[in-house]
Amino acid sequence: MQQHNHMGHRQRMRERLSKNGSLDGFAEHEILEILLFYVFPRGNTNELAHELIKKFGSLRGVLNASKEELMQVKAVGENCAFALKFFSMFTAYAARQEIGGVDVRDYGRMLDYVSTFFTDEKTEKIKVFCVNSACKIQSVFDIGKGTSDCVGLDFKELTRIVLNSGCNVIVLAHNHPGGANTPSQEDVAVTRKIINYLKMLDISVLDHYIAGTNGIVSMRSCGMIYSEE
Repeated sequence: MQQHNHMGHRQRMRERLSKNGSLDGFAEHEILEILLFYVFPRGNTNELAHELIKKFGSLRGVLNASKEELMQVKAVGENCAFALKFFSMFTAYAARQEIGGVDVRDYGRMLDYVSTFFTDEKTEKIKVFCVNSACKIQSVFDIGKGTSDCVGLDFKELTRIVLNSGCNVIVLAHNHPGGANTPSQEDVAVTRKIINYLKMLDISVLDHYIAGTNGIVSMRSCGMIYSEE
């Protein structure tokens, strides 16, 4: 990254941000530029921010890129790539801190909440959200993971997790990395198998969300989960 006289620019950017009180009105490259201030104590980070946005398409694309992909960009060394990945993980973690306050009956909020768990996932994973008597998420666990296009489910682990949670209602979610959120026939078959399996333990499956490149979809809203299976 070129080191040339950029005196005053950083201070003006900070003053603008302080006055604005939010990132509204900032271009994506400007947001990334400010973040890079803390990676590169001196120098012009504007050019690198532009280059990263150009290569990955958006700020989200930059944060979703792997460490190896980031380091393919000139001037992005290991420290810079680590900082960007940490910030990506930090924002996802912070978004999930609403746990305990997410009401499963609020469909829009559930879509947003579930999406935070799959934003940067490159492999398929399935998660169980345990729901308390107030209809709010109590805890979240991984119950299966696989490759980029298949996932294995451990029914014993699922049973252990749900019974230990003390909840009798759960929500499932899994992702299709690099694919659409359309439920496959296998998704439907496995979901109904889980529903019937847990019914014997007096545990209900409220919904199964699927995350894809085109967003999140609810299998119940698609008519693929019924109150009585």
